[in-house]
Amino acid sequence: MSFSRILALTGRIVRQILHDRRTLGLIFIVPLVIMSILYLVLNSSSSVPTLAIVHPTGTGSERVNTLLNTLLPSSDKLKTIDINANQVDTTLNDGHADAALIFPENFTQKLALSQHPTLQIKLEGSDPTAASAMNAQLQGLTKQLGIALASAQNSPPTVNRASPINTADPQYVHGGPQYTFSDSLAPVFIGIFSFFFVFLLTSVAFLRERSQGTIERVMVSPLRRTELVMGYVCGFTLFALIQSSIILLFVIFVLGIHYSGNLALVFLVSALLTLGSVNLGIFLSTFAQNEFQIIQFIPLVFGLQVLLSGIFWPIAQLPDALRPVSYILPLTYANEALRDVMLKSADVGAIATDLTALLIFALVMIGLSSLTTRRQLA
Repeated sequence: MSFSRILALTGRIVRQILHDRRTLGLIFIVPLVIMSILYLVLNSSSSVPTLAIVHPTGTGSERVNTLLNTLLPSSDKLKTIDINANQVDTTLNDGHADAALIFPENFTQKLALSQHPTLQIKLEGSDPTAASAMNAQLQGLTKQLGIALASAQNSPPTVNRASPINTADPQYVHGGPQYTFSDSLAPVFIGIFSFFFVFLLTSVAFLRERSQGTIERVMVSPLRRTELVMGYVCGFTLFALIQSSIILLFVIFVLGIHYSGNLALVFLVSALLTLGSVNLGIFLSTFAQNEFQIIQFIPLVFGLQVLLSGIFWPIAQLPDALRPVSYILPLTYANEALRDVMLKSADVGAIATDLTALLIFALVMIGLSSLTTRRQLA
């Protein structure tokens, strides 16, 4: 073993990396950027749920409201807003509350007559984990309220004494009790995998077309440059769409993920995202000389979108400095649209903004990839 030869080879590798500014940035700068963003997101995100309450009215309601307020958790654990009965569905649909506790209009009258009035719990439901936690918390709250009301009316109730109030089975605006945590994550993972694998497939494949001289050989054919560009785009897009379709069908029919919307809309969202990803891969591959340089794009192209596209933290909870970045990321609109369709049964009109944003992203990427590809063919 010759240490001089080992040192010579080590020195060559070090010099090669030192002369590659992109690699230096990948090693020393990109990890710091990603960690800084993650730190900001984790320190600014809040997961305090919001409860909307339709309070009882009429004679004796002040006593009930006072008891309820003493039983509610502190504001750092549960936020509450007061609404009336005709605002419940709108409040939950607009995302202003995670659940609603509804007292009937004749609550105090039935309570005075010992008729066991029924409280209604209504859950937003698009996040099954949050819905389950809120349901458990509200069931406990209503039980404590029943004990408190019984104690206020008579002597403290015995163990076998029935509560003076009933609680109906919870209603769901979206989803249902059969939905699980996996169902809430399925839409975003459809978007993530479609975007990521399509980007890798296209960028590596197009890089090989260049490095193996295939483009130069195709240029001697009678095809025009515009036809060559469109041929490459259509060819990669075809396989990318097939790949996205397989991912979607596997999630729905093999993994058995629950969904409530139109699968055609889910495919439309995936197709627009795929079209943009294909052309993004073509565009960025023109700046790479080998597969290693393609990998260098992944932390910025993929990592930022995972952190800032609303997958794990709502965009409204992100720091103000990072929120504008979220609104230029295609996965932000794909995730929102897929969640709305699969969990909330949204129609085309409800996701029109997201579809428009994905279409703009696809058109911009088509223009950039066409421009760089024509330069490669020139």
